[in-house]
Amino acid sequence: MMRALTLLTGLALGLFGQTKIPPIWPQIQGTFPHGGQRGTSVTVTLSGRNLQGAKELVFASAKLRGEIVKAEAYRVVAKITLAADTEPGRHDFRLLCGHGSAIGYFDVNTLAERSEKEPNDSREKAEGLVFPALVNGILKAGDYDYFRFEAKAGERLTFDVLATRNGANTDAVIGVLDGQGAELAYSDDYYGFKDPHVVFHAPQDGAYYLRVYGSSEAGSDVSDYRLVAGRMPHVDLSMPAGGRQGETVELELRGVNLGGVKRVTLGDGMAEGEVLRTSGDRARVRLAVPKGLRLGEHRLHVDGATMPVPFVVSQYREVDVSDGSARNRRDPKPVDLPVVANGVLDRAKATDFFVFRVEEAKTIVLDVEGMQLGYLTDPMVILYDDAGKRLAYQDDPTTNTGKEPANLDPHLVFRLPKAGRYVAAVRDAQFRGDPSFLYRLTIKEAKPDFSVKVVGTDDTLYRGRDNVVLVRVRRLEGWTSPVEVWAENLPAGVTVKPVVAEPKNTPYTGTCGETHYLDGTNVEVVFRVSGDAPLELGQVRFMGRGVMDGETVVRTGKARYFRNRVRFIGDAEEELLRVTVADAPGVVLTVPETMRLDAKGQTKFTAIVTRLDSGKDTLELTLEAATAGLLMEVRPVAVTDTRAEVVVRAAEKAPGEFVLVGRVGGVVVGRSHPIQVRRGGM
Repeated sequence: MMRALTLLTGLALGLFGQTKIPPIWPQIQGTFPHGGQRGTSVTVTLSGRNLQGAKELVFASAKLRGEIVKAEAYRVVAKITLAADTEPGRHDFRLLCGHGSAIGYFDVNTLAERSEKEPNDSREKAEGLVFPALVNGILKAGDYDYFRFEAKAGERLTFDVLATRNGANTDAVIGVLDGQGAELAYSDDYYGFKDPHVVFHAPQDGAYYLRVYGSSEAGSDVSDYRLVAGRMPHVDLSMPAGGRQGETVELELRGVNLGGVKRVTLGDGMAEGEVLRTSGDRARVRLAVPKGLRLGEHRLHVDGATMPVPFVVSQYREVDVSDGSARNRRDPKPVDLPVVANGVLDRAKATDFFVFRVEEAKTIVLDVEGMQLGYLTDPMVILYDDAGKRLAYQDDPTTNTGKEPANLDPHLVFRLPKAGRYVAAVRDAQFRGDPSFLYRLTIKEAKPDFSVKVVGTDDTLYRGRDNVVLVRVRRLEGWTSPVEVWAENLPAGVTVKPVVAEPKNTPYTGTCGETHYLDGTNVEVVFRVSGDAPLELGQVRFMGRGVMDGETVVRTGKARYFRNRVRFIGDAEEELLRVTVADAPGVVLTVPETMRLDAKGQTKFTAIVTRLDSGKDTLELTLEAATAGLLMEVRPVAVTDTRAEVVVRAAEKAPGEFVLVGRVGGVVVGRSHPIQVRRGGM
């Protein structure tokens, strides 16, 4: 579950004197396989915590359907059916339980799939690859997966690992080896959000090997990956990387093996492009962008390619300067506002310059997209006056730390003091360059606005308590007024009072005690749930309203979540926050998932005890064993104690499973998750 409360601030919350509830809501930590071929059904295992009682697996797309096969505390087995015309790419799903819900991600592909076969940890044990291939694998700590393939001299083969981009906790590395084991190609982080990618040019006919492993040999039971490999087309980017609503754009696809491209589609069949001409690494396409199509990022699909590329629909005129026409500072590219400039910082220290004119003093915004589109570009924007004096610049909207979601790409708002000519420049913040370093620069007159975002997609609202959801209001294009935030479509028995986000960024403390500021204002929205509210699932809509310069602006909130392990946050497919009204237990017992018996046939562990009841009487811990032979003495826990040392004995040193049970006055007030007992030393 992506919860605004825990992700945004990590508050040690004692709201209105209430004890903070530990994380007892569902959490998905791994999915395997992490995708499937459209037109098929796939059996998927979800790993995590608090997954017991899972009732439904639902997708935002109606073309994907989930069915729960088996649900346990740490594992859910589900069957996912993919319609033959499902749009390829990443899709959100929700696992719905009686005590909460959690978000997961599922990749849809067009290739037949299989799983890796262990042992494949050396060249001698390498699996054979038949192209095109899509292999699902898991990298445990110290694990190496080898694959053998044949290639002819001059062939260009693509190897792409989809892991972090799919929400997996996997930092994968790939290398291509020759028959003697010498490394010919290597990739660690290729995309903006990690994941390796190699285009291998075979130097001669023969056998080669692909090696997949974790960075620093890291791995786990849930570190999965999806390896896509073959001679198929692969598109790195589209240039321009977007188009204006209702207009026809001629775009160039750049990548490898594009000579046979026949079909290009925008989104889920929203528009089909006309392929004009192709070559080995280019394809020219004419695309009519439908009028009224949703503004923002869509996916552009090339028939035969397995990875879509981003295509942004805008409402402004678009220009393409990837031909180098904006590269000269003394002769910058003339543009009229508003405009979206598409470019590529293809080499180190590359900088593109644009000159524009305003007829009076005004506030403008220079907004750049690069890393947030998935590219490794780290764009910086600089503004100069006509004499070459630097007026302003920006890398990211605010500082980045490991404590808060990453702030990506500039959003520079500046008041031009007078009429005249001005120059805007875009470069990589570290002066890097690469043919895949794409950017989109929007220059326009600022129109003050704001966004309302919930950093989280799911939350559990406990009966008889006040529950907090944090909402972030981000001020855009010079907005400086307060914003009122409220919630709609509330479950029965739930009330919310509107709150006001003042025009002041929220401060927080960094690792070394320094003060940082968010790119926006966090407000606490309190959901008061009556003790007799119906136990049900719901979807809550957040709204925001503000007035500036006499104009009232109303915006609908969107649920957001960490789309990968590098803390990039993006919009969920569903705008609404999924909520579950549930009862909090009288006590939460936090215990290990697995314990091992020592030579004496016993195991010891510490249980963390969180009392949520009145807490006036002693708690007694006992054992409920699913396997005969597991024994434990009654363990009393005083009201003031938050930890309990527990000793469990096994009569025959046999594996088993048990649950720790808490009772007050003989009444059960809480149960732990199942604890697996295994033989062998710690």
